[in-house]
This record gives sequence, C-alpha cells and structure tokens, in this order.
Amino acid sequence: MTDGPATRYARAARTWAPIDWWKLEARAVYERPELRRALAPFAPVEAWRDLAKDVATAWGILLTLSHIAALTLPVLAGGMLLGWLFQRDDLAPVGLTGLLAGIGAVLAGIGLVTEAREPTGTDPRIGRLIGGLHLVPSTLGLLVATLAISLGSADAPLGVVAFIVDVGVGIAYFVLNRGPADSGSDRGRRNLARLERALGELPPTDRARMEADAREAIDVLELRDLVGADDAARAREQRLGLLAMEMAPRTDLATQRR
Repeated sequence: MTDGPATRYARAARTWAPIDWWKLEARAVYERPELRRALAPFAPVEAWRDLAKDVATAWGILLTLSHIAALTLPVLAGGMLLGWLFQRDDLAPVGLTGLLAGIGAVLAGIGLVTEAREPTGTDPRIGRLIGGLHLVPSTLGLLVATLAISLGSADAPLGVVAFIVDVGVGIAYFVLNRGPADSGSDRGRRNLARLERALGELPPTDRARMEADAREAIDVLELRDLVGADDAARAREQRLGLLAMEMAPRTDLATQRR
C-alpha cells in the first residue's frame, strides 16, 4: 500500500466534489512541477492554487508584475496628462508619463513572451482586459501628448514614443487573446502539446509511483463511500495527467482531451 500525497488526501477527505479530482491529481504529480504547470490550463480556477504550489518561477513573477503594471502605470500616465489638459498651468509631463507608459509596455511585453513560451491558460477575456488597460489610457495619452507637442508645451517630446509602443502592446494583447479559450484554438493545441510533452518526459519509475498513488487514492475513496463504484471504475481507466480532466472537465472549454 502506498502512502503518497494523493492517498493521504483521499483519507483525509470528508466529502467529495468534482474539484477534488483536480486537487487529488495535483498531489499525485506534486513532485513534477512542470507537469502541474502543464495541467493548469485545463483546470478550474479553484484548483490553480494546488497546481501552482511551490512552482513559482522568475518568469511567473515578472508576468505578475506585468499584470500589475497593466492595471496601474498606463492608467496613471494617461490620468496625469488628462489632468494637464484641463489645467495647462505648466508644461505637460510627457517625459514622466512616457516613462511610466514605457515601463508598463516593457513588463507587459515580457508577459506576452512568457505566455507564448509557457502558456498558463489565462482566460482570453483577462488578456483582452489587460490589453484595454494599455490601449485606452495610452491612446488618450498619445493624443494629449501630441497636442502638447504641437503647442510647444511638452517638457520631453520624445516621451510620446513610449505611448506609441504601449498602444502597440495593447493591440497585441487583443490580437493574441481573440476568441474563446477552447482546445480547438491555437492556444488549446499548444497547451495539449505541452501536457503531452510533460507526460512523455516522466521517468518510468516516477510514473509508476504516481500512478500507484492515484490508484490507491481511488480505492480509498471507494472504500469510504465518497465516490460510487461506477465513478471509481471510470477513474481507474484514466491515465496519469488526464484523470481530473476526464472526471471533472472545465465547463468553459468547448472540447476536452480524450
């Protein structure tokens, strides 16, 4: 009898809901962070914490910073220039606001590159929201900065370039996050390929140990009457990495891996 993390989770459970299949599988593959990252795009939001535990990377931190910047820096820059537009009691701070917009654009660009290299399954609606938080304020900032430059009232005219770049970043977010998050999209195919690659790279001994842990956990759940015999039998038929996806698929995905 194994005593792996998935089995311990099954023994400790008092009730069982669909989300628990994800939490169980996250524990079964706990020692392989790359596999947990590959599973995350297919998992409900409630399971992301379990799948992401102890797998934070420098790229992930930069991606988080890029999202924070998207919510603050371009909006702050655009707001400062709009404030000047209504007061006009000094030179327009095109240099400072351009710097803020430029920092936001750089961090957001890092986020785009990271998402392309290591998809996290971010909902396209979130991507479009981030794009809007770059596109709208930086477009307004670009218009006001252009006006200030034409009036000779800009402190650092070159700052306008940063607004142009940030507008481009906002457009890129919209282009790369168009359409629904389903497995028939390019994003879905990349996620599936990444999952298959992570599964294929599992050493045989690790795979055997994780599969034994998952099977033992299913036996415990059935023995404790937390899942029925039919569900237990169906769960035993699933291979590692696809257990939760089959037992508790995300409802917002149009198709699922079979």
